[in-house]
Amino acid sequence: MSEEQLKATKLGANDPINEFEDVEKLIQETLKESKAIQAKEKPVAAGLALPNENKPELKPQPQPQTPAKPAATYESTFKEYKAGDIVKGTVVKVDQKGVLVDIKYKADGLITLDELANRHFTSPDEIVKVGDNINVLIKELENKEGYVVLSKAKADSELQWKKAYDSFKNKTLLKAKVIQVLKGGLVVDSEGLRGFVPASQVAKKPGQSLEEFKDKIIPLKVLEINRHQGKIVFSNRLGAGEQEKLESQKIFDEIEVGQIRKGKVVNFKSFGAFVDLGGVEGLIHLSELAWKRVKHPSEALKIGETIDVFVLGVDKVNKKISLGLKELLPDPWEQATNHYKPGQVVKAKIVRFAKFGAFVELAHDLEGLIHNTELAKEPVRDPAAAVKIGDVVEAKVLRVIPEEQKIGLSIRDVLISKEREEIQPAAPAVPEQKVTIADMIAQKEKERAEEAAAQDEPI
Repeated sequence: MSEEQLKATKLGANDPINEFEDVEKLIQETLKESKAIQAKEKPVAAGLALPNENKPELKPQPQPQTPAKPAATYESTFKEYKAGDIVKGTVVKVDQKGVLVDIKYKADGLITLDELANRHFTSPDEIVKVGDNINVLIKELENKEGYVVLSKAKADSELQWKKAYDSFKNKTLLKAKVIQVLKGGLVVDSEGLRGFVPASQVAKKPGQSLEEFKDKIIPLKVLEINRHQGKIVFSNRLGAGEQEKLESQKIFDEIEVGQIRKGKVVNFKSFGAFVDLGGVEGLIHLSELAWKRVKHPSEALKIGETIDVFVLGVDKVNKKISLGLKELLPDPWEQATNHYKPGQVVKAKIVRFAKFGAFVELAHDLEGLIHNTELAKEPVRDPAAAVKIGDVVEAKVLRVIPEEQKIGLSIRDVLISKEREEIQPAAPAVPEQKVTIADMIAQKEKERAEEAAAQDEPI
């Protein structure tokens, strides 16, 4: 910058009126000098000129890059753990020295044999195998050998006690195996956690002994828990009741009219049979036991028998299920017209009375009705005046109506027919036939036999 320009920068030194004009001139001169310098530096900044070209090639300036984030350290790729944590790991090696477990940490974890399980074992592979995913408790993050010290036994114990506390708090159901029977109750094992069921809390059936529960898996609820004393008291009675409710609700959620279910006959009443469907009972009414009429369920079923039943009705509000048995059997009325036709005389057994007549049992699981007007030659008001329950009579088929499940019969017609046969005059002469000597001898012998029988004399 020239000396004159430097002097001009001293604003207001000579003439305050020309102050702004001097500033403007200074700006313009500075811009010109800046452009000149920039023009001289462009070839250097842009690079060398290409051959046979006067103008330098302008290349785009590289864009500034965002500084890369520092690479993650090796240690930062692993999870953060501390002593006392319970974590999941994968078994990578099993031998008689211990078990190595990968817990996604910078060093593998080691379970010594004394920390492997809370029960006796002869070989570690009885407890775990390579590839198993297990829960372990971190005892130390690093030992002298550089391993993380782990305990499966302590992890299992912690989780078992937590499960027991949660069950006690939420009143949920647990399962346990009876491992010992004592005079006062049962010792049980629930996935490694031992407890006691007092005899008063065992759901026994009448006459059942505690010994019958040995080695069985039973449902339980926690009555009392004290970890400090290592004590858990269970109730099998409450557990069994809860299990029945759960099973019952499951059945009512799944059962629908029209289904065919398996069940066990558990009880008889005068009006039908009760069938256990696996936690809930259904009733087969007498009228649904068979196509023919039965007086008592024992005529069709046996206690303890396993049968298929047809679901007729489900009342989820009142918890009732209606079942049928005859629906799974062939309907005899479909073949009724093949077995019985009007005019046919059949044997029938009197099984019950009604005001209007007597019902009879026929072959092929069918029933028929003899009306009061058809019980005798003369109409009767009370069927008991003409026949008795259990009588086997001859009756004539009057009508067969399968769609209404009706067969009408008549004793009266059979009696009248027999009476007519007795008083019917001798049959008209038949065309003359040759009589042989043998025929004459046979006739003589017949007459002599009839005469001897009349006189009660030997032939």
